[in-house]
Amino acid sequence: MPGVDVKSVRGMVRYNVPDDSVRPEDRGLFSGPAHKSAVDADVDLYDPTTDPNIVQGPEGLDVQGFTYVQHKSALTLEQWMSGTNVEETYIPEVEELVKKVTGGKTVVVNHLGIRKRTAANNTNPTFYRKAGDAHDQAVKNYAGGDKAWVSGRQDAGLEPARFAHCDYTLEGLKRTARYCRKDIKAAAQEALDAEDGKEGATPRRYAAYSVWRPLKAVKRDPLAVADWRTTDIKSLAPIEYRATSNVVPSGEYMLELYTQTPVAKESGQRWYCKPNQTPDDVLILKFADTAAATDPSISGGCAHCSPALDGVDEEEPRMSVEARVMVFW
Repeated sequence: MPGVDVKSVRGMVRYNVPDDSVRPEDRGLFSGPAHKSAVDADVDLYDPTTDPNIVQGPEGLDVQGFTYVQHKSALTLEQWMSGTNVEETYIPEVEELVKKVTGGKTVVVNHLGIRKRTAANNTNPTFYRKAGDAHDQAVKNYAGGDKAWVSGRQDAGLEPARFAHCDYTLEGLKRTARYCRKDIKAAAQEALDAEDGKEGATPRRYAAYSVWRPLKAVKRDPLAVADWRTTDIKSLAPIEYRATSNVVPSGEYMLELYTQTPVAKESGQRWYCKPNQTPDDVLILKFADTAAATDPSISGGCAHCSPALDGVDEEEPRMSVEARVMVFW
């Protein structure tokens, strides 16, 4: 993946038609549905560091929905998988980084996942996790309380996601602010009061992001991101899925994400992937933003996926860490 040309490489992106025959309640925690069909599209993966269409720096988050920043973690590769290094060192690093990049007043990491497997199950569009399976129990063991929960460290790790998606819709963002965790709801309270029409409450902006870092230089299964300005909103289909909560008595709420349907294949959507991404090349991408609801010049999110590349099947699996982050201004 050379870094000198604007066009870096070809990759396969998957667009799916969701199968809603299985209710969200019957799927595993954080599990989307199976798919009626899948369409694979070979797309150009452009280099975001050389393409003049891409706005560099923090401003890029509100223009194309993503940006790359340089940031070195204090953790070495060996330290990621041991003890409470992630909780004690990396999560505070992420919160401070996002606060600096976005200018947000309050920044909270609510979930962090480590990926270190190949995309085996993602090759099967009919796969979905069932409610009550071993993954459900593992999530319930990790989650709980007013702190971020970490997945993929103690077990075999999560898989790269082949299908194009965005983890939150605007509705999913609002539900997360209300129902995910008590500390997040407290940070969002003024905004929530305004949404509820409470007298004297001032509308406040909040948003959700992903902070994505490879733990080794990426040789296969990179993360690709789509320019929000080229993304056809009609190609984004909302899907509900179960998520953990310490706010509601049941311990769960229905989150909502976007999966991207084959409508996008012929829409001119433009995809980007940083060549030879290293652990210090941190990608920040937007899930959802309340400001985009009233200002169409602000990106509403960022579709993303891990495209399949030719000629890399013998490379070691990609190792990466993704933090979901809530930001309040």
